[in-house]
Amino acid sequence: MKIARNMLVAVAAVACAAPLVGQQATSRSPSAVVEEFMRATADSNLIRMSELWGTSKGPARRTGLPKDYQKRIVIMNAYLKGVSARALSEVDARNSNERIVTTELSHGGCRVTIPVTTVRAKGVWIVKSFDLNQAAEANRPCEGSRQGGNPGN
Repeated sequence: MKIARNMLVAVAAVACAAPLVGQQATSRSPSAVVEEFMRATADSNLIRMSELWGTSKGPARRTGLPKDYQKRIVIMNAYLKGVSARALSEVDARNSNERIVTTELSHGGCRVTIPVTTVRAKGVWIVKSFDLNQAAEANRPCEGSRQGGNPGN
């Protein structure tokens, strides 16, 4: 009886989780992808970063593009380690399969707001580009503080 009940619970858990996995990969919004990418960056999860960043051909980890993507991922991680992100708004870009996500990056009490371009590739949204120097301001000392970012920016 106990074994049957445990099997029923396991089957129910798998049945409930399976649709969520498929939906998560295809229906994740550009804003959610930017936040997840920045979270992976802050956590030094280089593999996840390469799954959420790339070109219109798809995620860098799958396509191998751009050719030096591994180096770029490491550099982005070095500049943005420990930064928190919050998507503020989304607008369509010039290209119909791109959206620009206005994103607030913060470290301590300081913050920086940057545009992040996302692209729909192979049915999923991924981060395409952002100004790394501008984003790195989140980890530089802000006015009157030893913490990163720019107060009220």
